[in-house]
Amino acid sequence: MTNTLARAAPGRKSRPPRGCAMMVFMRIDEIAHFRALAAEGHLALAAEALGVSQSTLSRSLARLEAEAGVELFDRRRGHLELNRYGEILLAHALRAEAELETGRARIDALRDPAAGIVSLAYVSSFGSWLLPRVVSEYRSLFPDIRFALRGGTADTVLDALREGSADLAFLSPDPRDPDIDWVPLTAERLVLGVPEGHPLATRTEAAFADLAEAELVALRPGSGLRTIADAYFAAHGVVMAPVIEVTELSTLRALVRDGVGVALIPDTPAEPGIVAVPLADEAQRVVGLARNRLRSQPAAAEQFARFVREELTAL
Repeated sequence: MTNTLARAAPGRKSRPPRGCAMMVFMRIDEIAHFRALAAEGHLALAAEALGVSQSTLSRSLARLEAEAGVELFDRRRGHLELNRYGEILLAHALRAEAELETGRARIDALRDPAAGIVSLAYVSSFGSWLLPRVVSEYRSLFPDIRFALRGGTADTVLDALREGSADLAFLSPDPRDPDIDWVPLTAERLVLGVPEGHPLATRTEAAFADLAEAELVALRPGSGLRTIADAYFAAHGVVMAPVIEVTELSTLRALVRDGVGVALIPDTPAEPGIVAVPLADEAQRVVGLARNRLRSQPAAAEQFARFVREELTAL
């Protein structure tokens, strides 16, 4: 029976069939070997420049050419000159080497706790008081540190931690997720926000019965503050039933200011048009620092987390 498999002639390299794609896999050391051979044009000179033996360099070149299926150099009396195939491979090898250097630089940046990047997510309402203070104080100690900040609702902040787009997060309330480590930092008192001129505006405190009878506006389910408000009502055996639900705390405050309803809001500095009435039975929002237990942390994020836990627990 005639063998239908073509065999390469002695002394000639086999080539892939026409139309067949060939991928060349180069080790990191082989990129350096190939680049040196292209620059020196001589096996002995390239070996001397690299500090390796000529046999090592010869084997490296032989493997590359075998995998490419073509000779990469024209041999002329011991001199090596890149041919058209070698020129193509060298251009891509140099790009690969540049990408590797970029990768090393990025790894070095992640390893440097004083000059890396901290990717930090936070509940949007923390952006007006907690975030500026923490970031400003930390950068006064480490001016080369950089932050990538993203605000959102509690559920979107939690998603950022889970998917890895954030290293750390300022989050409330405790997500009670086994994969999320949450450390309490500080607490905000919650008050009943009412518009000026409202019957409750002159009260020294508001009882739960006052809330149950009022028209309530609230953040939508899934937000941290709504979760806390729902729990506050549930503790009194009542399901919260707001007349309007919104996605942002700033919008919620605007609705209160314009007399649309009353709302449970953080006790922040006085805002024109809104009166903060203390609650007879205290409610609060506990702010914590969260991280994903399943993901490794860059050195910069680890150092920032230690700073927050050790130095800023009494904001």
